[in-house]
Amino acid sequence: MESIIPFVAVALLVGGLVGQGFEMRKIRKSINVEEELNPKNVFLDKRNIKWYVMIGAGLALWYSAGGKFGQ
Repeated sequence: MESIIPFVAVALLVGGLVGQGFEMRKIRKSINVEEELNPKNVFLDKRNIKWYVMIGAGLALWYSAGGKFGQ
């Protein structure tokens, strides 16, 4: 059980980062030409919340496991 938690944590972290990258690309493409492409618009978009939660859960699990990976 001790070795499973860090793997799940890393999977959540990597999945969240990759998912957020694809989501941010979709957000950038959906912004109209009239609107200014502002990083605040992209990072604070409500579609990113699920990815932030996933990244946070991965970091919390990894921290609770002691930050040790595979030991």
